[in-house]
Amino acid sequence: MRAKIDEKVVQSIKQSLMLGMNLTEACYVEDISTSTWRRYEEKHPDIRRKRKRWQKALEIRAKVIIANKVYDKAKPSGYYAQYILDRQLDRETKNAQNALTRANARKIDMETQRIKAEIKRLNSGDEGITKIVFADDLKPDVEDDTDQKGDENSGTDTKPK
Repeated sequence: MRAKIDEKVVQSIKQSLMLGMNLTEACYVEDISTSTWRRYEEKHPDIRRKRKRWQKALEIRAKVIIANKVYDKAKPSGYYAQYILDRQLDRETKNAQNALTRANARKIDMETQRIKAEIKRLNSGDEGITKIVFADDLKPDVEDDTDQKGDENSGTDTKPK
């Protein structure tokens, strides 16, 4: 492997990145390791900024070509227009799915925190829990029907027989 990065290597990496290769592939072509390239970038921060632009160059150029096809006055292309709309819909769908995933993760995290707090409270022996005990001696209640009017046959007495 090559250990030294010179201007020729930088130009070759630039060309490879602008053709659509990722950094690992570009470094492989130049027979250098990606860690060697990263150390070079640490010493030359301007190269790191340039690399980011080089990596986006192909995508940007493709977008320009597609836009030109859509706006072509002589022969506008519905195919490319549809392509742009499909990509936009894909991005919007992905963003909505990511937002939903983040919301669900926050909900689960909050529920987990609530459960942990409840377990901690239960394990601490804290008497903050109110215990309700129902006691029933299974004896029927004696009803007082002295205030009721009418007799058993008049229909005004609602006491079950």
